[in-house]
Amino acid sequence: MAISTTANFANALHRGFRAPNHWSAASEAELAMLASTEAITVHNARELDPSPTLDVQGFQLVKAPFAGDLLDQEVVTGAYYEHCRAVLRDVTGASEIRGGGHEYRTGYGGTDGPRRVRRTPNGSGGAYAQGIHSDMCAAVEKAFAKLIPDERHFESINLWRSTKRGETVQMMPLAVCDMTSVAPRDVVFGDGTNTGDIRMYRKVVDQRLIHSPGQRWYYFPEMTEDEVLLFRQYDTRQPSLNLRTVFHQAVEDPTMAPDAPMRSTIEVRMQAIYDPETDKAGRMARFRAEIPVKYRDGRDCDWWSGPIEGYVPPND
Repeated sequence: MAISTTANFANALHRGFRAPNHWSAASEAELAMLASTEAITVHNARELDPSPTLDVQGFQLVKAPFAGDLLDQEVVTGAYYEHCRAVLRDVTGASEIRGGGHEYRTGYGGTDGPRRVRRTPNGSGGAYAQGIHSDMCAAVEKAFAKLIPDERHFESINLWRSTKRGETVQMMPLAVCDMTSVAPRDVVFGDGTNTGDIRMYRKVVDQRLIHSPGQRWYYFPEMTEDEVLLFRQYDTRQPSLNLRTVFHQAVEDPTMAPDAPMRSTIEVRMQAIYDPETDKAGRMARFRAEIPVKYRDGRDCDWWSGPIEGYVPPND
């Protein structure tokens, strides 16, 4: 079973340049040229044989029941974080899992209707992600300097699952792209936002994707409360840009029932620690050099980290 839907890709005009956002764009006209909506087919990953893995396609579905309340912040940052570490140790073989941060997704952004974003338990943004993206790139390594042991490789992994009991994920499932089907030349670095705290979004450098017919998209229909989707966010072991991350977006499922329940999901990001690097400084310099420092109109880009100037939190 596959679904035919649409996804919001990067405009090919930004190939080789930094893509701005609505804070850094020079004009409304430039904003209008940021994205390109394309038709895609999203295949049922449950039908793949062998099943997809974190190491091969960049994503993997794991059965990992957790009995605690995933809306309770003490439970999440305590027992559930430890649960996530155990899952990652088992899947990756890494002896050490570090870090921990989480966000919720509760509704559609940009609307006040019945499917609007609901307040999240930890103050994260909450909107379903409706643009093809990867949340991080080599620019994140400076922020991780105190977290990652000296001269060690690491992989940042997202653990994505429903917070609801007795319901499957039906609305806006997460589509993930087989990383081996992505051409490095189709990756666009962009001015991104960390939506972990709605009181102050912060600058990050994200990655976006130009559409290509060869890209292979998948989803796991009807994910249950006992299933967690793991996908790669950044991996320092990979010299090829396309193998460092998995592009993803929440997509409309045209087969969804009209009365399908609102999707409420939690995503936790942690880092699996691997073997020592032989030349970390050189590797970091090569990866960093791949990130463009100019927009397509010739302006220099200084969007790397820190608070977003002019950010106004939404009203409750």
